[in-house]
Amino acid sequence: PRAAQMACPYVAIVMVLGLVVSYGSGGAAATTIVVALPLVWLALRHGGRALAWGICLAAAECGVSVVVVQQGDDLQRVSYVVLATLVGIVAALVARVRGRQTADAARIASVAYTDFLTNCPNHRAWRGELPRRLDSAGRRGIPLGVAVLDLDNFSIFNEDWGHAAGDRLLTDIATALRFAQRTDPEQPGLSYIARVGADEFAIVLEGLTTGGAAAQIRDLEGDLPQGCTLSAGIALWDRREPADDLMNRALRALEAAGRSAGHARVVVDEGAGARAGSWLESVPTIVARGEIESVYQPIRDLAHNELFGFEALARPSRAPADTEVDGMFVAARRLGITRELEALCQHAAMDGAHLLLAPGGLLFINVSVGALVDPDRDLSTMVRQLSDAILRPDQIVLEVNEQITRLGRFADACARFREAGFRFAMDDVGEGLSTIEAIAAVRPEFIKIAKSLVQTADDVGSAAVICGLVEMARSLGGEVIAEGVQTAEDCTRMRDLGATLGQGWALGRPARLRDVLVAA
Repeated sequence: PRAAQMACPYVAIVMVLGLVVSYGSGGAAATTIVVALPLVWLALRHGGRALAWGICLAAAECGVSVVVVQQGDDLQRVSYVVLATLVGIVAALVARVRGRQTADAARIASVAYTDFLTNCPNHRAWRGELPRRLDSAGRRGIPLGVAVLDLDNFSIFNEDWGHAAGDRLLTDIATALRFAQRTDPEQPGLSYIARVGADEFAIVLEGLTTGGAAAQIRDLEGDLPQGCTLSAGIALWDRREPADDLMNRALRALEAAGRSAGHARVVVDEGAGARAGSWLESVPTIVARGEIESVYQPIRDLAHNELFGFEALARPSRAPADTEVDGMFVAARRLGITRELEALCQHAAMDGAHLLLAPGGLLFINVSVGALVDPDRDLSTMVRQLSDAILRPDQIVLEVNEQITRLGRFADACARFREAGFRFAMDDVGEGLSTIEAIAAVRPEFIKIAKSLVQTADDVGSAAVICGLVEMARSLGGEVIAEGVQTAEDCTRMRDLGATLGQGWALGRPARLRDVLVAA
């Protein structure tokens, strides 16, 4: 390309000389040279495709000039030369601009659909490509499966070796997957790769049966860097279900693989039937239909068993009150619908809660850090929701139960909410989900001691930690709530260690609003 661009100026100069020879007269020759010089400048400045258009038009100009030189006078010939030259310059520049626009659009599309670290297609590209692959497989009548690969213990690797080493490992794994990709589109095997999560890759397997797909995944692990293992969930397409359902089945199989034991864990979901029990399958329906309601568990004073407040716990509609829903929120994060699910949970917690708080007390509502710092869900939105539910901010305690990474932004958000009357609780303190640094920055009114610490409070180490948290809460002007108080002995032990409030089955089970009101 560089040699071609360097040759372009000489081609343009030769054309100019050809025009001079074709005219023959001195005045016309001089005029031709002057008006053709911009073509020479264009050749020197740009080159490439734009110049090719200019040269083609200059050649047309030369042909027209040869005809005109034999028929018209000097003025006519010069006019034709000027017009043809200007047309050539404008056309070349327009072609150059259009070429740049096309190149920019291609570059932007490449960035938008490519993972910056591994250079594999990203999740956006995957969502667009999978339906096309399904259509193609349906027309060709070949089997197709989707596999989601998850690196085992990747977070531990990052902690031990650092994120730079983790990035290199992901790059090496992406390279190994690309080497395993088939070269002949007619042969069965791995046909498409995308990075769809922090340590997750999704691949399309074409022309393989159940055994062949599982064997392909196990062979992949042999090509990975030494010591690196993976878990995989495979879903075979039933030729009817849409791409999202197929992907959800692969994620469900991956979830099952994560719970299994052994080396090279691979779980294959062969059909789209019997989906009950999987949060990955049910959560989208729950969110779309708004099928969330709250159950309320009492928080009581440990010394006198007096009611202090309630914690609102989200449950799918008509599900038992003691249903474990941790998997529901994990599935929502995988599917990218955490915001929608959390909004439903908060609305369900507030709906009718004013009846519970009529005699007094506080309502504890779980909220994520992202929701507090999200500009689309600001303080005024939550205050308006409370007003609609006949509640006030000073009746609400916002519980945070996740790792806080941006302490500055979170502390600022807490200050705004606290100024409006809200109070805060740090949940599950003692299980690594909340740090001492976060407690110091937020200064919560309540510290909720994790259930694991409460149930091992007879151990010297656990007791020391609980005593330390009690002293920390007192120094901040707050109180401690012991979670998971299951027996009367737990109540006595936690009271002796300094906890003033408790929550657990020994103090009251979660119940729906109507049942709580009837019992009261």
